[in-house]
Amino acid sequence: MTIGAAPFMSLPEHPLRLLLIEDDEDDFLIIRDLLREAGNLHYVLDWVDSFERGLNAIDSDAHDLYLIDYRLGADSGLELVRHASARGIQHPLILLTGQDDSDLDARALDLGASDYLVKGQFDGRLLGRSIRYALERASAHERLNHSNTRTTLLQRCLEASYNGVLIVDARIADQPIIYANQAFERITGFRKEEVLGRNCRFLQGSQTNQPGIAEIRRCLAEQREAHVVLRNFRKDGSAFWNDLYIAPVPDERGVVTHYIGVQNDISERKRFESELAYNASHDVLTGLPNRSLLEDRLLQGCQIARRYSRELAVMLIDLDGFKPINDTLGHAIGDKVLVEVAQRMGAQIRPGDTLARLGGDEFVVLLPDLAHGEDVLLVAERLIRSIARPYHFNELELHVTASIGITLSDGDIEQPMKLIQEADLAMYQAKQHGRNNYQWYTEHLNQEVSERMTLRNELQKAIETMSFELHYQPQIDARSGRVIGSEALLRWPHAERGMISPMQFIPVAEDTGQIIQISQWVLDTACRHNRQLLDKGLAHGAVSVNISAVHFLRSNFVDTVRRALDNSGLPAHLLELEITESVLLKNTERAIELLHELKGLGVGLALDDFGTGYSSLSYLKDLPIDKVKVDRSFVHELISDRRDAAITQGIISMAHHLDLMVVAEGVETAEQAAFLSRNQCDAFQGYLYAKAMPFAELERYLQQGQVA
Repeated sequence: MTIGAAPFMSLPEHPLRLLLIEDDEDDFLIIRDLLREAGNLHYVLDWVDSFERGLNAIDSDAHDLYLIDYRLGADSGLELVRHASARGIQHPLILLTGQDDSDLDARALDLGASDYLVKGQFDGRLLGRSIRYALERASAHERLNHSNTRTTLLQRCLEASYNGVLIVDARIADQPIIYANQAFERITGFRKEEVLGRNCRFLQGSQTNQPGIAEIRRCLAEQREAHVVLRNFRKDGSAFWNDLYIAPVPDERGVVTHYIGVQNDISERKRFESELAYNASHDVLTGLPNRSLLEDRLLQGCQIARRYSRELAVMLIDLDGFKPINDTLGHAIGDKVLVEVAQRMGAQIRPGDTLARLGGDEFVVLLPDLAHGEDVLLVAERLIRSIARPYHFNELELHVTASIGITLSDGDIEQPMKLIQEADLAMYQAKQHGRNNYQWYTEHLNQEVSERMTLRNELQKAIETMSFELHYQPQIDARSGRVIGSEALLRWPHAERGMISPMQFIPVAEDTGQIIQISQWVLDTACRHNRQLLDKGLAHGAVSVNISAVHFLRSNFVDTVRRALDNSGLPAHLLELEITESVLLKNTERAIELLHELKGLGVGLALDDFGTGYSSLSYLKDLPIDKVKVDRSFVHELISDRRDAAITQGIISMAHHLDLMVVAEGVETAEQAAFLSRNQCDAFQGYLYAKAMPFAELERYLQQGQVA
């Protein structure tokens, strides 16, 4: 296969003939695309896909440069390099490999390869430079072979070379420099007159113990070629990476009289490689170690704890209130918060400790050398205080807090990453304890996880037999005292545990996806029950069904509701769906779209637990809802807490201005009912009027026409 590419600058008379010997088509496509990005490279690329075809192509010697994959099926690209060298092929060969192996690098160069590139660690620009430098070195080498008869041409060529070139006299003990070209002056900043007569070692500055220097000495002693990378210094003292190729120059009798050194400043390539290595182990946004480096640090921390009989502490930090900042203000502001959080936390730990970012708003702190485990508490308290300080961006003042899970170890653990899992469990415990605090990992947490798994399995059995019940709590009109509807409430009567609270099993069902089948059963059953009441002349208004956010956002949810209505024969206006504000947080645009579709069916829509989420004011005006339900947390204390009273009054007033009905949940006392009535609340739901009851009791309740 042959592919041509135009140059970005002036065209040479004839394009370079490049051959890629690569048995993987995907890698061929990658190299092809990288060459297109190389810039200032006029070439035609040929491709062969096997060791045998590569061998034939090298024998034909029809190309200017060969790019050879290290692995060609069962064969090695090194054999092609060896074969080319044996045949006396002068055109450069660049070895491409998937592994960074200094021994392989050395073998390839010893066999005659011009360069060695690791796949995934170079871009088009570096590939182009490698090709140009390889061609330049090959060209310089060819020119030197004709130096005895073409001295004038050699001088002009060396002066025009992009690579720095030095020639030293091998016949004098200190091997002084006798020639330096203009490229050397450009790279090093030293004028030719300043270096003639000196040994090249002055470029090394104080770094005279580099591995490459020993290699140069061995090669000079054996009078053979050398290819090394050295850290050299310019005249102004700045360092640069020197890709140095040294070759002996024999006279007509074979006696080495000179050495020529061809140098290239590869500082940019080294910087790029360093960035790749850094980014592989660090978080791009904050610059902190990522999960990969964290695993290494955790292993080292365990080793330190074991060796010196110390304690290792692991803290997992999750930010409270960060998601609303991201959702409402955008990721740019969210990223600024994360960066400042990272800086604040970094200032609270010791130099030997590790702060890493797992992703999102989760961080991990490793304290690998604690004399006493409780010392971690001082750090945790500092972190909590530091993170909780306000964040100022332009005119914004933002607030986040931190929930921290802590676990300790003496380092004697087979899988150190298990400590992260333990800290994670403790962090969730901190969330459940109100956030902005820390919690220790204990075996009790393990027990909770085990119980959760047991509950999940038993829940699946209950789903298979649908051994659930629906209880109904009437809703009472605030003015007439009549029943105007009821809320269907799910109950799970367990054969051994008794009645299991929805607060216990619903979160498990939502995490596992089991909620879909449960929610479908609730919807079907509630519709069927309300139809039965309608047929018996006991119609009392709409039945309200709580909808899980997991179920609501499924693509077929509207069809599910339509099917429940059709199967039961219940008129759409006698079904009301209750959603919480968490639905809006997950996917606001999609949620609003679905609400409009449901409104088109004719069902009622209510916003449950109003005032406890984040999107109330922002999206309330856009929602096609009929009513809001004041959360019981406000109703419970509205008589004794003027703040709850004010919030409740505000919710009622705002809802009425938007022509929405207001239902207060958790009404348990006459004082609460009186306060709500004075403030024009439309309906009540709570123990003051009726507890939730099985369907059969609801029938009797409606027949008697009594308010319990």
